[in-house]
Amino acid sequence: MTIEFSCSHCNKVLKTSDDKAGRRAKCPQCGEPIDVPLPGGVVSDDGFDGFDEPASETPVSEEQSFLADSAVREEDSFLTQGDTDCPMCGASVPAGAAKCEACGETLKASRGSGKGQWEPRIFSIGDAFSRGWEVYKANLGMAIAVPLLAGVIYFIGSFVIGMISGLLAVALVPAGGRGMGPDIPLPILLVQNIFIYLILFYLQMGGQLTFLKIVRGENPEFSTLFSGGPFVIRMFVCSIIYFIFIFLGFIALIIPGIILLLMFWPYSFILVDRNLPGIESISESRKVMSGNKLNLFGLSLALFGITLLGGLLTLGFGLIFIIPFTYMVQTAAYAEMTSQ
Repeated sequence: MTIEFSCSHCNKVLKTSDDKAGRRAKCPQCGEPIDVPLPGGVVSDDGFDGFDEPASETPVSEEQSFLADSAVREEDSFLTQGDTDCPMCGASVPAGAAKCEACGETLKASRGSGKGQWEPRIFSIGDAFSRGWEVYKANLGMAIAVPLLAGVIYFIGSFVIGMISGLLAVALVPAGGRGMGPDIPLPILLVQNIFIYLILFYLQMGGQLTFLKIVRGENPEFSTLFSGGPFVIRMFVCSIIYFIFIFLGFIALIIPGIILLLMFWPYSFILVDRNLPGIESISESRKVMSGNKLNLFGLSLALFGITLLGGLLTLGFGLIFIIPFTYMVQTAAYAEMTSQ
């Protein structure tokens, strides 16, 4: 007899023999500990408690988990039959549907971390705006507070680093070699800029992860803003490569520069979303942007117009609300591109 069920974390449909009922193991897709259900809902204690460690470890391969034996496709499973309720409007929709027909909500966004559903596809500008607006309204406090706090921390950090650089310049450069202010030596200036960018990338990664979790319906903690540390060095390297591509593109002609800018645009989202090693997020960007460059260009123009017009009409004060909204729409666009 075979037991068929879905992972409570990533929704991967699993199938295993009934002799595994009540046992505990890691899901072969997301690495989270899960229990094979029993008819009575009881889980036996058979020494698998070790799997209760945090799931930050590398997920086990399908060959190492008995749950991977003859796993069925989700669309072929009885678990996807019937109807479910849209989390946005409450309308009844077929289980497994990608979108709600009533309000257009992307239903895959509520499925765990999204890593199990990650698949490039062509997005629409309307869907990005609609989804971004709905999520923005529902999470207004977090959406405004996160970039505002990040901006304050970045300003303070940059100011402190600049002050330290100035003091070092005063101490190292003879008084006769200075003008009205400290002449900062090139090595100190280089180190100063590196530290400023590290602060920027640290906050950017934490902010993007926070917004991505919000768009996927994961209700992140405010502390997620300070979780960008593991991505900083890779982001620094990838940003240099991205800048070189764009610089060479604009030197050749403006159009190639714009194309390259759009082609590799989602690399920072991919890095924080997929936690890829090295510079793989750069190469993955091309797959995500295949067929999406023109739509992203249109979306960028629309967001630029909204920011410019809104800033002028509100004398700049409205940017506190407008900038987080544009971030949310961009995040929603990325989520739409990757079927999350």
